[in-house]
Amino acid sequence: MRRYSFQNTTLIVSREGSADHLVVGWADGDDVIQIKRRAPSMIDTIGASGEMMVSCSADCSGEITFRLQQTSPSNAHLLGLLHKQENEKTFSPIRITFTDAYRQDSASCAQACYIKKMPDLIRGVKANSMEWTIVVENLQILLGS
Repeated sequence: MRRYSFQNTTLIVSREGSADHLVVGWADGDDVIQIKRRAPSMIDTIGASGEMMVSCSADCSGEITFRLQQTSPSNAHLLGLLHKQENEKTFSPIRITFTDAYRQDSASCAQACYIKKMPDLIRGVKANSMEWTIVVENLQILLGS
């Protein structure tokens, strides 16, 4: 029998020249972290005679989307990174690393990443979540056993 616990999962966001930030204050749900490539790895074309040709895509970009509680201190940290990306004269890329320590699954970006936009600010009777999306230039995913 195998088991899983989100407690073995970490997401670290870093910026060159700054300390790593461990994301905390996760929202509720079975899909609080979603990691995906933005383009197909292979694209096929069928010719007039029915023969197939396959093209390998060089596009390894991806998106890491995650939801945090509105009270998470990571929201302020991420907003600070976004403000730096928007306002500094030189673009300040960030890096992101996901790890599931139990299974040894991981996803990371060795090159530049950026925060896509500020999350919508939603408030009401009950607590809400804030959804962040980080766009990754070259998403590398490794699955453990």
